[in-house]
Amino acid sequence: MSKASQLRQKAQNALKKGKVQEAVDIYRKLLQVEPRNPNLYNELGDIFLHSSDRIQAVSSFEQAILNYEKVALYNNAVAVCKKILRIVPNRPETFFKLGELKAKQKFSGEAAVFFTQYFDSVLEGGALPEGVQRKVEIALELLPASEEVLSRGADVLERAGHSGRAAAVLAGLIAGGGVDAQRSDIYRRRLDRLMQSLGAEDKARIDDMLGPAATHVQTEPAPAAEAGPAASRADTEPAAYMDATSGEAPQEVYEAAGKPGATGEAPQEKFEADAVFDAPAESAFQNGSGVPVRRSAPQPGQPDRGAPAAEDLSDILEAEDAALEAARSDTRRLAEEITSDVEEDDFRSHYDLGMAYIEMALYNEAIKELQISARSEQLQLRSIEMIGHCFLLMQNPRLAVKQLLRGLDIARIAGGETLGIHYNLGLAYEALGEIDKAREQYEEVYIVDVTFREISDKMTKFSTVK
Repeated sequence: MSKASQLRQKAQNALKKGKVQEAVDIYRKLLQVEPRNPNLYNELGDIFLHSSDRIQAVSSFEQAILNYEKVALYNNAVAVCKKILRIVPNRPETFFKLGELKAKQKFSGEAAVFFTQYFDSVLEGGALPEGVQRKVEIALELLPASEEVLSRGADVLERAGHSGRAAAVLAGLIAGGGVDAQRSDIYRRRLDRLMQSLGAEDKARIDDMLGPAATHVQTEPAPAAEAGPAASRADTEPAAYMDATSGEAPQEVYEAAGKPGATGEAPQEKFEADAVFDAPAESAFQNGSGVPVRRSAPQPGQPDRGAPAAEDLSDILEAEDAALEAARSDTRRLAEEITSDVEEDDFRSHYDLGMAYIEMALYNEAIKELQISARSEQLQLRSIEMIGHCFLLMQNPRLAVKQLLRGLDIARIAGGETLGIHYNLGLAYEALGEIDKAREQYEEVYIVDVTFREISDKMTKFSTVK
């Protein structure tokens, strides 16, 4: 047994005897052996929480989140964030971190909701927290096309005394052309009020950003109801995504993120397809001033000056591929480092590592870890399902079918949840062109849960196929 495993066993024995401080001391020794193992911070936080030391618990949980994030175990990090919110409800820093994590998972709609909760919480408080401007810029960078994030981020920047930057964000929102006339008019009035406090140089920069739209910005004083950043949100943002009574985002927010709704589940294939960083698409949201805006289509007869030349695009893509591979290599190294002392029978750690590899699109490595975790009765079906999913992502539906049918055989004997297995089998048969078999698997899901992933769409699609 490794030194780390021996220490962990001692800590568990101390806890069983009610010796909490002894267990804490042992865990601190463990962290000297494995300083970047997020599981240890998470477990230590649980110990502090059990002993009612909320401050130390939150501190340990934050370290766990940081280290889970480093190795792309985003679901684990999200779960720990929710632990913190149960201890300290409405904690702004945790809302912001959830926004970051969801954005990295490509769940843009959920990320926008969490970032908006962060913006609202800091605006409703007293003095703005330290580093708030930097957090706004991170949110704008992660969600450059989110109207709600741009609008509320501009509110925070104005409150923080950065009127020029707030005006630039609003100008980018207007210039992007992605909002209807009513909301655009509201943003113009807000921009007009900000413009009155700017110097000539900043005004000229904003006019350049707006282009032809600049002539439509009002020059008279803004209405009294909008005279300051404390103006009612209902007055200034009729299209705010958050429902004030339910606290949930309307359907369109989730649809924008590829999710069927607040209570639905994101289609797994959608998440995995979006998991690869798409830098050329993101570059369409940047203009010369670095303000995130959606680039408008060129006017007839004018060149699209925002589009790179073919040879430049090739260089950009090569550089991005190299950067992505380097990032994957670093994350792989960190993941292996924190799990290098994982015992062969520590199935949960192998499963978590397999899921991290899936998020990094390292499917062979994921399969290796999931094959180990599949030896656990508790994790067997889930591991088999994810191995089948890996084969699907590797464009090998035949191996996916073999793996998933094995999972169904095991489930018939031992019982267990099989909706995910049936759904992935449907995807595999569909990829193989075996439509009748695909329909049969989708029907198994539909009769149990009509909200499962995209099963309703699948049933509609195949109901017309003979």
